[in-house]
Amino acid sequence: MFCVSSTEFGAIMNITKGGLVLFSANSNSSCMELSKRIAERLGVEMGKVQVYQEPNRETRVQIQESVRGKDVFIIQTVSKDVNTTIMELLIMVYACKTSCAKSIIGVIPYFPYSKQCKMRKRGSIVSKLLASMMCKAGLTHLITMDLHQKEIQGFFNIPVDNLRASPFLLQYIQEEIPDYRNAVIVAKSPASAKRAQSFAERLRLGIAVIHGEAQDAESDMVDGRHSPPTAKYVAAIHPSLEIPMLIPKEKPPITVVGDVGGRIAIIV
Repeated sequence: MFCVSSTEFGAIMNITKGGLVLFSANSNSSCMELSKRIAERLGVEMGKVQVYQEPNRETRVQIQESVRGKDVFIIQTVSKDVNTTIMELLIMVYACKTSCAKSIIGVIPYFPYSKQCKMRKRGSIVSKLLASMMCKAGLTHLITMDLHQKEIQGFFNIPVDNLRASPFLLQYIQEEIPDYRNAVIVAKSPASAKRAQSFAERLRLGIAVIHGEAQDAESDMVDGRHSPPTAKYVAAIHPSLEIPMLIPKEKPPITVVGDVGGRIAIIV
């Protein structure tokens, strides 16, 4: 998903005359595979680094070559052990910072904790905390893909490139679905209708929306708005002023708004 033309490649090499170093932040198979493909595309060798866990599960990172005055790219994919993944990245970034790297760019295709980007009932905005930790560790630039909310970029005080996967998904639909002209783009919820509309407009297809699905982690159940006062009237500022009882929210049965009969449904 990282396409670099010959012109862009030349520009990158001119910018990084001090040297470019590419590190894989863990030994996860997906991370190593992605790192090797990027290194082959750029025509550089993988940087030498050792990342491992101590018997007590502490993360240890050893940079095995000089990064002084160089542009360092650290690639990290998120495994099931998310917190260990984060610590590997933070420690490696800090190690490069203390080793006087010129710049440290994090390549994180999936940004962890991105769904926790809104304040919920007695909760916290965890993605803001993670952004602060990355910047404090020494990250100077972040490259990621399809953030849960684009506004997460504002949590960082460093440049953030939020790449999109949609061009590749659209290309896949056009090449792998022979009768895609007979398809309809389906939004799995009203909240995803905007993205589904973007797909439909680019492919010149119709759109449908699924309405009434079960509540999820970001529904009204979480922040308490589903539970109105039980009394018929609730006294407010003055006994003579009364607030009518609120009607609790209730989602209707699952229905599909739009025509999908006899057509290929592509759910976004």
